[in-house]
Parts: sequence; C-alpha cells; structure tokens
Amino acid sequence: MVEYDLSDPAIIETITLTLEGVEGVRLTSGGVRSVGEVLSGRRNRPVRITRENGRIRVELQLVARYGEPLHALAESVQRSVHDVLTATTGLKVEAVDVIFVDVVAEGEDAA
Repeated sequence: MVEYDLSDPAIIETITLTLEGVEGVRLTSGGVRSVGEVLSGRRNRPVRITRENGRIRVELQLVARYGEPLHALAESVQRSVHDVLTATTGLKVEAVDVIFVDVVAEGEDAA
C-alpha cells in the first residue's frame, strides 16, 4: 500500500480551484476580522481545515454576488467541495461549513 499525505496548502488550492467553477461566489480575501480574532491575535483565514482520524472538516468564508440565493449557493458550494475532496484526498469529509462574510454588487470585485 502506498502511504501519502496532503498538506493543508494543497487541500486549500484544491478547494480554491473547485470554487472557480461555482458561479456567484469566491473566497474572502481575508480582510474581514471578528473582534475575537483581533483580540486573540489570530489571523482571519478564508479556509480552515480540521483533520482527525482520517476525517476532514472545512470551514469556508465566502463572498457572494448580490442577488444570488444564498441557501442554494451554500448547498452548491458544499456539494462541490465535498465531492472533489472525497475524490481527490480519500479522506472522509465530515462537513463543509459555509459562512458568507460579505455580499457584493456586480462589478464591485464581484464573485
């Protein structure tokens, strides 16, 4: 059996490329920070990965294009990311959590 591991940056790039195929959404640039993050000194990351016992959980901070139905957009992102990670990593994807941190109008650095 071949042993291998994927780094978090490789998984993040896989997620980023997957999201390019989902119309109306993009990862946040990391500029939005919560009060807790400022006080704790933690950097805001648009993708957070948690791995445990061969399982992976992903949290995505996204920007949606104004007018997109957010519920349907979240489901599309979750399904796309889940399917690609399952197929490419071999890990069991426990969850893909989607957090919309901003909505932008068309042409306003839109998704």
